[in-house]
Amino acid sequence: MSTARDSSPLTREAILDASIRMFQKRGFAGIGMRQIAEGLHVKAPSLYHHFPSKEALARQALHQYREQQLSSLQLIDDAGNLLSALTGYSRLFSSMLEDGLRPCLYLVMTQDPTLHESSCREELERFKLQNVEWLEHLFLRHKQDLRLPVGMREDELALLVFASLEGMMLVSLLQPEPAIAFQNMADGWLRTVAREAAAF
Repeated sequence: MSTARDSSPLTREAILDASIRMFQKRGFAGIGMRQIAEGLHVKAPSLYHHFPSKEALARQALHQYREQQLSSLQLIDDAGNLLSALTGYSRLFSSMLEDGLRPCLYLVMTQDPTLHESSCREELERFKLQNVEWLEHLFLRHKQDLRLPVGMREDELALLVFASLEGMMLVSLLQPEPAIAFQNMADGWLRTVAREAAAF
């Protein structure tokens, strides 16, 4: 995570934090540097002082978002058992829906085809990998609590869990209470992973 500061009141970190929230709400294509500047109550040239383009800003926002999530994942690592760790993991997603109905930044940005051939793609891939590797290591540490479907490896189940939670977030956005709808779906799915994985 960038901690750079400059002499002006507007810092890179403040720009990135605000940009993350705006991208989550409106996507990459749905907002420009001028709108981001307006949200920060500054003029657009102030942003260009820190970031040469919107794509550069988006790439750094994705990096900061990934680093913030990594810090949260490291706290969950101390959970006592597999189900409690998975529940803590799913809460990272539902908390965004509780806070301003913000989908995961990965989910929002992967829907924009203009980012698929850009340098932002690397950060999107790193976010996915970070989640899949964390889940895989969790499954390996808690083998006694996990019954894998026949022929499935821990890394394959990890990708399936990550992809499922991202999809559940998308589905829940249309529900009257998105955070509750998401958590209900996630809780049911993760209980299956932790206790009856061989059944599906």
